[in-house]
Amino acid sequence: MPNFEKLAALGAQGVAAGAMGGWLVFLYVTRPGPTGGFTPVLHMCLAAATFMLFSWLALAHWWMGGQLKKGPDSIRG
Repeated sequence: MPNFEKLAALGAQGVAAGAMGGWLVFLYVTRPGPTGGFTPVLHMCLAAATFMLFSWLALAHWWMGGQLKKGPDSIRG
């Protein structure tokens, strides 16, 4: 039977990569178009504001995946 922590670490790192990929898709979907909608300046503001949300989500999953990959040690108990 595979080690659960290793699989959970792989999943957490996959979510981290997926969050950043999701941010790029979000930016592509909300890009300014020729028929109106967001202006380029508003799109830059939206990109900066949502980057923090997506990057903190990705960073938390990346860190959690690293902790799971290490496994139990003497510091964490």
